[in-house]
Amino acid sequence: MENKKFEIKIYYTGFCTYEIEAQNEAEAILKARKLPVNRNEIKSNLENWEEADTAKEINNEKSKI
Repeated sequence: MENKKFEIKIYYTGFCTYEIEAQNEAEAILKARKLPVNRNEIKSNLENWEEADTAKEINNEKSKI
């Protein structure tokens, strides 16, 4: 049987932790959203969100040649 091509999207959840000084929670959240993402922390806490993963068959006549 011939293999088919698929476009796969794998979804993940993750978070970054910040220490913020602010007047209230809403202000603290707004300040944290403006800070750069800590890529090392994101990588260390990623978890697969299997319910959101998708697969879509790619129909491309050129790939059959």
